[in-house]
Amino acid sequence: MKLSWPGQRGAVMLFTFIVMTTLTAVTVTFLSMSAIQIKAKGDDIASSKALWLAEAGLQKAAWNLKTPVASGGQGEDWVSPGTTENLGNGSYTMAVARWDFALAVNGSSAAATSEQGANVAANAIDASDATYWESVNQPTPANPEEIIITFPYTLILNKARFLIPSATNRVPRNYSWQVSTDGITYTTVVNVVNNENPDVTDSFSAVSNVNYLKLKVTSVGIVTPPRGGPGVPRVFIAALEALGSKITLTASVNGLNRRIEQTVVADDATQTAFDQIDWNEIFPAS
Repeated sequence: MKLSWPGQRGAVMLFTFIVMTTLTAVTVTFLSMSAIQIKAKGDDIASSKALWLAEAGLQKAAWNLKTPVASGGQGEDWVSPGTTENLGNGSYTMAVARWDFALAVNGSSAAATSEQGANVAANAIDASDATYWESVNQPTPANPEEIIITFPYTLILNKARFLIPSATNRVPRNYSWQVSTDGITYTTVVNVVNNENPDVTDSFSAVSNVNYLKLKVTSVGIVTPPRGGPGVPRVFIAALEALGSKITLTASVNGLNRRIEQTVVADDATQTAFDQIDWNEIFPAS
């Protein structure tokens, strides 16, 4: 059917309207999506800037608190109040597997029958293998050389160790370990003959109520393998250790807390240290 001129004109106008409407809808949709993306990106940037500002403020606060007053800070520590995790009541077992009780930093002291110059008895318990105790005389069964460790409290021991200096050729050959409660009467727990080793750990049955530990040397020999010449026939001890036996204790408590405290230290606008202290607080059973 052939349309009249007015009909053809109306059809063209209707088609044009449909096309324009479709293009308008597409344009509006595109602009809307772009606006959403721009807004989302703007929110991300704003959030990031807020986070950066917060972090910068935190760093500045830490710097201001820790930096010395002379450098523009407050000269204080910044320590969090800490958090406590309650582990509840019940039965808990605590164990100590190994501990060197002879170290001076743990409260012990050392004395010897003789000391050669600066090579004093205290050098054997100073936690340094570079220093050592050296006797003045050569030990004999009639005139032994002894080093005695005095502990700050009563102990249970089951091992003792000595180490000679790396440059020394002389080693305790015949010796004994002795323990005492009062420092007067000693009991021999280990007796060794013909030793040739520079680093020796001797084990024995656990002994309680020990306040003193003595290494008594009656003769010295040549270490195996030999280190150069025979050396001076004296006693040399670079390290002397008193090792406790494994002690376990099981007991009931009405509360056991695990506490964590955090410390932030800053210096010159840079966070340089973070320390976490972790310990247990035990409340005995009532």
